[in-house]
This record gives sequence, C-alpha cells and structure tokens, in this order.
Amino acid sequence: MTPTLSPSLYGHLVNPQVPLPSSLMLLLLIQLFSWCPAAPSGPESDTCSTLIQSRFFGHFLSSSTFPTAPCSWTLQNPDPRRYTIFIKVTKPTSTTDCIPRQLRTFQFDSFLETTRTYLGMESFDEVVKLCDSSSPVAFLEAGKQFLQMRKGPPRAGMEVTTPNASEDGEFKTEYLVVGKRNPSMAACQMLCQWLEDCLASSTSNRPCGIMQTPCQCWEPPPPPQLSEGDGCYRNGFYLENCLPSSNEKSDTDSNGEWNSSLWKECSSDCGGGVQTRSRTCQSPPEEMCEGVVEEGRPCNPQPCSGKGRHLSRSQSLRSVDSRKRDGGGGEVDKTRGGGGGQQAPQTVDQAASGEEWSSWSVCSATCGEGWQSRTRFCVSSSYSTQCSGTLREQRPCNNSAVCPVHGTWDEWSPWSLCSSTCGRGYRDRTRSCKPPQFGGDPCMGPEKQTKFCNIAVCPVDGVWNEWANWGSCSASCSNGTMQRIRECNGPSYGGSECRGEWIETRDCFLRECPVEGKWHPWTSWVGCTKTCGGGSQQRQRICYGPFFGGENCPGDREEVRRCNEKRCPEPHEICAEENFSNVVWKMTPAGDTAAVRCPPNANGLILRRCTLDDEGIAYWENPTYMKCISNDYRSIQTLTREHLSKAQRGLVGDGVSEVMTKLRVTSSDGTSYSGDLLAIVDVLKNMTEIFRRAYNSPSNADMRNFVQSVSNLLMEENRERWEEAQLLGPNIKELFRLVEDFVDVYGLRMKDFQDMVEVTDNLVLSIHKRPVAGNADISFPMKGWKGMMDWARSSEDRVTVSKNILSTGKPDADDLSAFVTGIVLYRNLGSILSLQRNSTVLNSKVVSVTIKPTPGSLSTPVEVQFSHLYNGTTNQTCISWDESDTSSLLGSWSARGCRAVPIDSFSTKCVCDRLSTFAILARLNPDMNMDKMQLPSVTLMVGCGVSSLTLLLLIIIYVSVWRYIRSERSVILINFCLSIISSNALILIGQTQTRNKVICTLVAAFLHFFFLSSFCWVLTEAWQSYMAVTGRLRNRIIRKRFLCLGWGLPALVVAVSVGFTKAKGYGTVNYCWLSLEGGLLYAFVGPAAAVVLGVAVELLCGSASPGPHLDVCCPGHHRPTLLPLPDLVRCV
Repeated sequence: MTPTLSPSLYGHLVNPQVPLPSSLMLLLLIQLFSWCPAAPSGPESDTCSTLIQSRFFGHFLSSSTFPTAPCSWTLQNPDPRRYTIFIKVTKPTSTTDCIPRQLRTFQFDSFLETTRTYLGMESFDEVVKLCDSSSPVAFLEAGKQFLQMRKGPPRAGMEVTTPNASEDGEFKTEYLVVGKRNPSMAACQMLCQWLEDCLASSTSNRPCGIMQTPCQCWEPPPPPQLSEGDGCYRNGFYLENCLPSSNEKSDTDSNGEWNSSLWKECSSDCGGGVQTRSRTCQSPPEEMCEGVVEEGRPCNPQPCSGKGRHLSRSQSLRSVDSRKRDGGGGEVDKTRGGGGGQQAPQTVDQAASGEEWSSWSVCSATCGEGWQSRTRFCVSSSYSTQCSGTLREQRPCNNSAVCPVHGTWDEWSPWSLCSSTCGRGYRDRTRSCKPPQFGGDPCMGPEKQTKFCNIAVCPVDGVWNEWANWGSCSASCSNGTMQRIRECNGPSYGGSECRGEWIETRDCFLRECPVEGKWHPWTSWVGCTKTCGGGSQQRQRICYGPFFGGENCPGDREEVRRCNEKRCPEPHEICAEENFSNVVWKMTPAGDTAAVRCPPNANGLILRRCTLDDEGIAYWENPTYMKCISNDYRSIQTLTREHLSKAQRGLVGDGVSEVMTKLRVTSSDGTSYSGDLLAIVDVLKNMTEIFRRAYNSPSNADMRNFVQSVSNLLMEENRERWEEAQLLGPNIKELFRLVEDFVDVYGLRMKDFQDMVEVTDNLVLSIHKRPVAGNADISFPMKGWKGMMDWARSSEDRVTVSKNILSTGKPDADDLSAFVTGIVLYRNLGSILSLQRNSTVLNSKVVSVTIKPTPGSLSTPVEVQFSHLYNGTTNQTCISWDESDTSSLLGSWSARGCRAVPIDSFSTKCVCDRLSTFAILARLNPDMNMDKMQLPSVTLMVGCGVSSLTLLLLIIIYVSVWRYIRSERSVILINFCLSIISSNALILIGQTQTRNKVICTLVAAFLHFFFLSSFCWVLTEAWQSYMAVTGRLRNRIIRKRFLCLGWGLPALVVAVSVGFTKAKGYGTVNYCWLSLEGGLLYAFVGPAAAVVLGVAVELLCGSASPGPHLDVCCPGHHRPTLLPLPDLVRCV
C-alpha cells in the first residue's frame, strides 16, 4: 500500500507559500524516505524494473534495486514544464569490482514499446562515472519526462559479482524533485547543500552536474524590508516568489554581550580569602556592555593557626556601570607601576601593615597590542582605616610583535560562457586568494569551480545498446539458428537512425536428428494418351531419405488420372488453319479460343474464338484486339501508375502535366486496337485519382488535355473498336463515371461563381460552381462564350438547372458551402452506343448532368431540350442512364424518371427528376428505315439510275458517230458525262457504307473529286468555246491543257485537302460526304464557285470578241452566230 502525504505536508513540499513549522520538517523527511516504490510499469518491460511516480524525495541502495542484471530504476517527472529532477549518487567505497558502463544513466521523453526505442534520449554516463574513485559523490540534473538508471549484463569475459557479496561495492542514490517556481524551503535547504558539495568537489575534468537551481542558495544581503524572522528569508538564503510570514521579535534587545573567564585561585589559604573573575565585552565598538568588569567571592573561611593575618574588613571590588569594549574610555584608570591613578579617600588604621600587588597577568594578545593587569587587596587590622590607591593596574604588552595575517578569498568571478553551443558543455568560475602575511594560514577551499551547462539540444544520433545474450537454438537437433538482438537508443532532435542490423543470427548444431523420408514435389502430368474420347496421364515423385533411422515416405510413387474425356469433334466441328490479317490461326475445336501474339508495335494477345453456326459447322469469329495495347499507350499507362503510387504515399511527383500532354497528343493520332481505348480510360482514371490529392491540383492546361483526351476517345475512327470493347469489356458506363469524377475533382479547385467551359470536336464540358445562397438558374450553353466550334454553336440543345436544386432546404446549412454542376454535351456518342434496333433510333445528342455533392432528391426537375437528328420520326421517348434498372430492354438505359414534352417537329424537351445522362429515342418511318445491310431507298435508286442511263446513252451515240463529230468539244462532253455517271454510282454505294469507315472515307474523297471534275469540265467547255471564237483552237498544246484542267485540277484540290486534314471530315455517321464541321466543305464550295465565276467571265469575253464564228459541232463550217452555251441536243 502506497503512503499518502497529508495536504499540509504536500503543500509545504510543492508550494513554499504554505507555512511550514520547523517541528514538521523532520516528520516530512521521514515520511518521504519511508515511501515504497510503485509497481513496475511504464516504459520498462523488464521483469526487474522499478518505476517511481508522484514522488518528490527518496533514496535507494543498489543492492535492493539492482539485485540482478539486467535491472532498471525509472523516475517519472510529474510535469517537465514545472519540475526538475536532481540526483545524488554516493559511489561505492571500493571500485575494484566495479564494471565500467554496466550501470547506465540517461533521461528521455518517452518510450515506444513496439519498436523498443527511446525518444529524446540523453546520456548521463559522463556525469555519474560510477567507477571513478576520484570523487565520492556525483550530482546531476534532469529535465525530461523520465530519468532511468539501468544495470545491464556484464560483457563477455568479465566476472559477475553478486551485489550483496561486498558492502564496499554498494552505492546509494538520492533523488529530489523540485518545482521550478516557488520551491519549498525543505527542498531548497537540501538542494543548496547538494549544490555546495557539488561545486566544492568540481574540477575541470569533473564538472558539477547541477547546472542551475530554482533556489537562491548563496547569502546575498536580505532586502531592507526583510529580516531573519521574515517568511522569505530563512537560514541564510532568500526564497523567491513567496509570501513572508510575520514573526514577533525578541522581548529584550541587549546592547552587547559579555564573555566571562573562570574563577581564579583564592587569595588566602585560610582565615577567609577572596576569589575573583573578570569578563570582556564582545559587542561591536559602537555599543556598550552593562554590568561589572570583575566580581569576587569569599573563600577559605577556616581560621588560621595564628600565623596569618586576620582580615578585619574586605575591600569591595570596583565596578564599572558603563565600560566600552577593550577597556578604553572608562572610569577605570590605567596606571603603570602603581602611580598615575586617582585614589579614593581611605581611612588607614594604625595597625595597617601596607598593600601588596599580585603578579602581572599573562598578556591578553600574543602579538599586536595586548594588556596585562595586576590587583591588590587592602589588609588592615581594624575596620576604621582604608587602604589608599587603586586595587587594579593595567599596562600594554607585546607591542613589538607583528600578528600573522591569514589568506582571504576575493569574490567569485561570474560564470563563464558555456563551452558548447549545444549539448552538454562546461562553465567555470574562479576566485583569487589574497596571500597570507607574517606566517598566516593560506586560503582554504577550491580556487575554481566547474559545472555542466546545456544551452540547446544537439541532434543525437541513434546509438546501439550492447548486444543481448544469444538466445536458445531454434532446433533441438541438427542444424538450427540462434539469435540475439540489440536496442537502438534514439535518435533524438533530428539525429540519424542507428546503422546496422538490430538482430543477428548464427547457426547452431546440437546433434543429428532422425530424418524421415520426404517426397519430392510431383512432376508435371505427362501428355494425355488421347486428345479426346478419354485417355490417361500420369505423374511421379521421388522419395528423399530416410536418414538416421527415420520413417519411409508414405503413399504411392505414381499417380494416374483420366484426361480428355470430352467427345472428339467431327471434322466439320474444327476450324481449319487460316491466315487472316497476316496472322496464322492454327486448327482449333469449336468452343475454344485461340491466341497469338500482338503485332510488334503492341503488347498482349489477339484472341479468336471458334464457334458453330446454326447448322453445326465450325467457323472462325472475327479476332478481338481487347488484349492488345500499343507500345505508346503502354508507356503512358506505366508512367501514370508510377505517379499514382507516389501520390498514394503522399509524395509530389513531377511530370504529371507532361504525361497528360503526351496522352492528348498520342490519342489525337487515333488508336490501333480496342485495347488502346481501355488503356486511355485507365490512364484518365488514374489521373483523376492523382488530381484528387490536394498537392496535385490540376492546372487549366491539365483540364484541357483531359477533356481533349476524352474527346479523342469518341472519334469516328474508334467506333468499331468501341463496339468491340463494349461486347467483351467495360461498357460506356466507365466513360460516364470518369467524366463525373473529373467534374467533382476539378470543381473543388474552383472559386464560387466561377464557370469553366471546354469545347472539342466531340464534346462540350461546362463546370459551374455556385454557393448554396445563389439566386440564379444555370443554363447551358451560356451566352457570350467564345471559342465555340461550329457544331456546338449551331446546336440547339439546351439544359436548365433550377436554383432550387442547389438549395439544401435546411435552415442551418452553411452559407459558405457550394455545389458544383457539370454538364457534358456529347456530339457523336449515339453512334458508339449502337441503340438502333429495327425501327428505333437515337434521335438526339447525349447530355450528362451531374451535381456534387449529389442532392438527396430534386425539388425541381432538370429540363433538357434536344434537337432531333432525324426528321419525320415519331414516338419521341426520353431515356436516361440507370444501371440499377435491370428490367429495361435497352440495357442500362431506362425510360423511368423522365417525361417527354414535344415542342415542335424538330425538338423535344425532357423533364427529369433525377441526375443522369439523357437522350431521346424515336421510331423511324418505314421509308427512312435503312440498315447498313439494306439497299438504298427507291427514290435515290430511280433518280441516279435514270440520270446515269441517259448519260450512258449519250456516250454510246457519240461513239457511234465519232468519225463525223470528232472534235475537242465532243471529248469534253464525253469526259463530263463520265464524271456525272461516276458520281451517281458513288452516291448509291456510299449510302450503304456509313458503318465502314475506310470505304466511307474513300467514297467521300472520290465524290469530292468527281463533283469538282464535273464543274471543271464545264469550265473547260467554256474555255474551248472562247478559243474557238478567237481562232486559237489549232494549237495542240492548248488541247492538252483541257485534260489537265478537267481531271488534274480536281485531283490536286482533293490531294491537298486530304493531306491537310489527314482524311478527317471525309465521311460522317449519316452519309459518306464531306463533313459540315471544320471547314472542309469549303474545299468543294470554293473551287465550284470559282468555276462558275470563270465560266461567266469567258462567256462575256467570247460574246464581245469580233473574230470569225466557227461551228463547234461541225468543224470547218462557218455560221453567222455563236451559241454561247453548248446545247447537247443540238450537237447530236
């Protein structure tokens, strides 16, 4: 049971403002010493450990605290900010058995049990030096949370001495916990005594371990208002910050103090004598002593035998009422040789025999100025007479001898600066001795005092403790291992970790163990005896051992199992070997999937499945490139994963923006495989996770690169790869989630009322951040936006998000909170989704609306207005993306939660009560329903057919009568007809090849060429007419220029357009012609307009020319007029 201090005693020990009676001081110290240490707990995990808590004073002996090794004693500081620990170690009287560094003393802030690490550790080994016999006592001061003395096991090769074997090897430790402010008187008395002993024994090689104290331990003059009896001035030292107590003064104040001598011998051996004694005044010179200088008393009253004189009357001693110290200035006369003094009147009896002086006394001082005295008594035969003269004489003596002057110390010099700017240093002070004179004693005490100091804490590197003893062998027989560990002390204050291993292992061998037989692993199964129809295969294993009397291996050595029990396929159920797309596919049974390596520019495998048709015949499906990723995308994917790994560990990685730029540039060049699309999606997902970290905020350039990379995913040339990716891999929902997450991440970096819009070839992304207290609806698109592309500018799709949606509806909502609204308009996502089913078609663009944080429910519906892509459609239905609706026939698209509001025959408004991705699904008229495997419409076939047959008939007629009408104009007309016929054929082909990107691009390019060629042949015919009128048609060089103008100029324009646009814009989703976006259509409209202008100019010039008029149909015949425009029928 732990004793408890009474409140009064505890107040004296901790707070000096509580008065402490002197009678309770001893009781306090006895009670403190009688406390028992607490149970082992705290930072030590050893079984032999002691932890002292809530103690302010105590002591222990090494034999009781360290009975074995290892052992530890730990003292916990209640509050390092308010208390300081002081330790006094009384070293053993004999250090012959002392083992250096076996006892370690250090302080630390805390201890981590999991890693066995002391935090903020500082060693005191150089202060204690238990084995140093030059100083019997060591003092130290500690200011951290814990102070520990730890006795470790002796090193290898040293003898272990039992602590109780010799009392000379035992040491004693006392500890004192002192408050930094208002220390108690008892603590200061003990601490000052420790400090005095510590400084008295300090040397330059062994400084004092007490650096500073909260007590004023020296004896400065007390303040004027304080005296010895005041509460703040006790026993020669002054306590700071205390309330003085009022003490009553002494009842009597004496002016001086007497110092009496012993009684002298009696003046007579018999008949009555007198004994005298004297005293000197010990008061300061300015004060007086009251009373007599000498006094006498009777002695030897027995009668004499007649020989001695009978005293008739005793003379009273002279007294002095007020006599100064040292006998100067009093009423006593100083006489030498019996004269010079004033004598009192005396009556001398006739029978008086005279006066006798005693011998001179010993000189009062052996040197300097001293005094001798002698006395006499009056002896008379009667009482009627008195002796004349003084009874006492004094004279100076030893005036010629010089007194020795002892050596005296000057005042101590101030403490010097600390020898070290950090860590433990030294401070010292000195004093000089005034030398002794005339044989005086020298100065006593040290001339120099040294103590430790600590200005700042130095970085302390981790230091390994001694290795522990080797553990037991891990095996009772045969080879084993044994380990030993060591602990790392520190590091502290920015020091480096301990270097090296904390655990060491070595082999050990006790004896051989019986080794039982052990099977080696089974070998691989050998090939099946049959490829189908049921076969067998076997595997074997080898037994290793037994040894040293062990058991044999249990079990069988061989194992057999059935294999290939499936039915053998018939020859028609096996896909034959085939060379497809420069890849050789081996024979594969139906139901299996063959795999070959991707081309050299990619990594992964190409997969192709062999399946059975309806008639049970095996055939190869189209190969899938889902597992093929181009090398460029693979490298970007690897870089992104490395940056993501750094971001997850809290590291800031450089080069994230460069990766986004590289992805944008690479994806703009298109993809080679469907696996490239999945790689781009994976890179963008990882980038979103990187940007989600606060230290990797996306910049405006990163945002543009991100949106452009998503747009590149939706390019028309990726449509077939998207179809393959949706069949065998993640569908388009990954894209929706990706854009939604990016809106959330980027919106967090935006300011309130900030809007951001990014327009690309395939989508428009707008992000709006509005506070909860906002009072305006969000409309898309906003007016005044610049940089909009033609397709986005001409789009009539509208989105309205009501301000009521952005209100939480809670009265205690934070006005500083904000909502981030993201709206995405996809240009051609409908062609990738492939929602066309028979007569049903996606009749609008796709719009996504997201709000972060997501509202629980919409108080006001979201309004989305779509413009129709197809005219003449019916049954307009609003659909939204809903992954939870598994009953929908459209997959994840559902018609729930939205209603369609028709506006006119060209647009429909969708009113939806949920946030999602929206579109319109409509039904086509039977005449407009064209699948990619069906023929063009009847109207188109009839129109193009009649035009082509008429022109073909005209060419046949010209050829049949060619020898009669042979001329340059006839050649021009035949070439013009050929260009028109070719255009009609390409129109019919192109209407059925919109899903084939390559064929559709070629059809659009050739249509561009033949349409321009038709215009150019018209210009050539006008040029020929002008030459015929002016008479310059005879030159054959000019005739060759007709062919260059009719076929060469269109070919040049088409080649330049394809080169500049890289064939982008040739072919769209709905038709194989030039795209209306991007300005490519001007490559046809511009040359056509120039041709029409040239024809008009030539006709005007030809009409104004006065030259001869030739018949252009019948050469050699003159006609009176010129037909400005060739009439094809007339020429026939």
